[in-house]
Amino acid sequence: MDLTEGEVRFLRAYRRTLDEAAAFRESGLKGREGWSDGANGRAVLRRLKSKRAALEEREAELDRPTLERVKAEIAHIAFDDIGRYLSFGEGEKGFEVRPADSGLLDTRSIAEVSVGSGGKVSMKLYSKERALFKLYEMLSGEGDEEEGSLLEALREIGDK
Repeated sequence: MDLTEGEVRFLRAYRRTLDEAAAFRESGLKGREGWSDGANGRAVLRRLKSKRAALEEREAELDRPTLERVKAEIAHIAFDDIGRYLSFGEGEKGFEVRPADSGLLDTRSIAEVSVGSGGKVSMKLYSKERALFKLYEMLSGEGDEEEGSLLEALREIGDK
């Protein structure tokens, strides 16, 4: 949400005072001629609430699953590389496999992480083979591209 400097000053003052008129005066915003500071402050609050609602609506739209988004997620799984999760190389005891830096991991392809006895951590990725087949099916037009097939695609990928 893009706020002007005056709107930011208004919000800071309003949080502190909970008084629309005082916040409006402190903000330095120009109000409507003939309106009281309280009326102008309430107008600023309504405008900010409207901006917030528009932003929340845009974010909700981005969170909705679409066929293209599902295809992109399946493609990510299908073309992911184990080298993004593990590093391979020579170590003190010969050839060693170490986990990659967790701060750099993209966890979308990880299906399961478990800690066994003795603190041994294991990780399973979603099936690359299933993702490739499902992606091929979706892109070749063999699959039904209705909502039911989207759910089925997600279920198949989730079956590991």
